[in-house]
Amino acid sequence: MIKKILKKLLPSSLRTKLKNKVLRRFEVIQVTRPYQINVLTRGRFENRVVVVTGGSGAIGRAICYRFASEGAIVFVCGRTSGKVNLVVDEINQAGFKAFAGIMDIGNEESMQLFFEKVIAETGSIDVLVTSAGGSARERQSNIANQSASVIREVIDLNLTGTILCAKYAAQQMIKQNAGKIITISSTIGSQGKAGYSEYAATKGAVITFTKSLAMELGKHNINVNCVSPGIVQRDAIGYSKLEHIKKTNYLNDYGKPEDIANMVAFMASDEASFITGQNIIVDGGRSLGLKGD
Repeated sequence: MIKKILKKLLPSSLRTKLKNKVLRRFEVIQVTRPYQINVLTRGRFENRVVVVTGGSGAIGRAICYRFASEGAIVFVCGRTSGKVNLVVDEINQAGFKAFAGIMDIGNEESMQLFFEKVIAETGSIDVLVTSAGGSARERQSNIANQSASVIREVIDLNLTGTILCAKYAAQQMIKQNAGKIITISSTIGSQGKAGYSEYAATKGAVITFTKSLAMELGKHNINVNCVSPGIVQRDAIGYSKLEHIKKTNYLNDYGKPEDIANMVAFMASDEASFITGQNIIVDGGRSLGLKGD
């Protein structure tokens, strides 16, 4: 009835305009409706294959445990079988799934063989976390006094290893048309630190590598993001040292390996499916401005 009345009252051109306006309005509404919330009855990573390099370290261990506790099949990677197996046994004894991945990120052949083995055994790689890395530790020095061998070692450990692991994981993820890659950098990679120049250079490069890789892999439905920890307490510590660490950030607290694992798990989850090429800093606000020393 309304259609007949409009046809009599309005010319054809005006009716078309009105129709198009209504259709456009309808289409805009449909963009945001219906709203969907997926309620999980199992872990977020149920039966997903997760590879964590540096899995026997403090942060890597926490990441492995977090993924396994949410249903993932976790490959704990490291060079030393004794350290790796301690983490694997701990996770398995808790009733979760973990396997040892003995791999030297300073050796490309070792990395390639490891990824081929994982793919042959599981058929997929759903998540890669490149947690392996570190500074020169007791050999740390101002760059004017640093040896070329230490500089090359830090570059290979933090940057070359990250790039090559991402390369072999990406090859499989492209075939799957799905995957998540989370690199681990540091606030020093964003802010720099005296006495840590070569370390800062590699960690800064990890951030820009992450952004570039995200651009390359986005069309294959692969998210690539970076998590940058601040000061994270790894071992036992005295009260006075703990209080000092608290004064270096704006939350008056100290970072724990679990804090980094929480963010890594989120970035690997479906909830972060529209985030890529980002560097997420987890440091209690320390990098916001000068505080402490």
